[in-house]
Amino acid sequence: MPSFIREGPGRAAAVTVATEETVPVAELVYRRLRDAIATGALPPRARLSERALSASYGVSTSPIKAALKRLEQEGMVVTQPRRGTWVAFAPEKAHEMGLIRAALEGIAARLAAERIAPAEFARLGAIMEELRAATRSLDRDALVEANDRYHALVLKAADNVFLTNAVRGLRGYFLITQARMRTMRLKPELAMEEHERIFAALAAHDAPTAEEAMRAHIARTVDTLWGEGAAPAPLRRGAAGRAVSETRG
Repeated sequence: MPSFIREGPGRAAAVTVATEETVPVAELVYRRLRDAIATGALPPRARLSERALSASYGVSTSPIKAALKRLEQEGMVVTQPRRGTWVAFAPEKAHEMGLIRAALEGIAARLAAERIAPAEFARLGAIMEELRAATRSLDRDALVEANDRYHALVLKAADNVFLTNAVRGLRGYFLITQARMRTMRLKPELAMEEHERIFAALAAHDAPTAEEAMRAHIARTVDTLWGEGAAPAPLRRGAAGRAVSETRG
């Protein structure tokens, strides 16, 4: 069974954690672990040792514990007494989570088309301008950030606490999707066309079309990110072997 950097001779090289004065150490460790899981550097069922991670990242075990706790709450790792902690995330699970998200956000778009306030629609229009500009310049980070705010605003406009809580339950999926979007060759022009269709349906208060357009947009993105053959190049080249060592037993 795979295990993450064991102590003793032959262990993986230490990972240097960026030192940003404005970002707490636990947050930096969390981001590194989250991204390693999302990109496949830490594959499904890779065992995570607090002591090994502490030595590798050059930090105490406290931020490691905090990061692993957050990842467990987001469904990315599992911890069991006397069995330890291991990676729970797998691409096939991400695909399923994405389809659930498509259904939930489709409903959110339907409700938003019926309930969106003028001020909210104006803010959505401003985000649309950011998306158009980032699409023209191919600014991937700006696209990811504006895309997140676009979907968050549609959910807010739906004004349904039960739906909001259900979508928040997929936070782990949102985070790994963000990391995945930064490692893959996507087609931002196609995503922009889909956002335009959703925006037009919201402007027309056309609830059925808004739901259909949102569901189709997310489903296509899910297939692009997590469908067959969609793994980022580093994972296909076997780069995960540099972060995880195979053991038997």
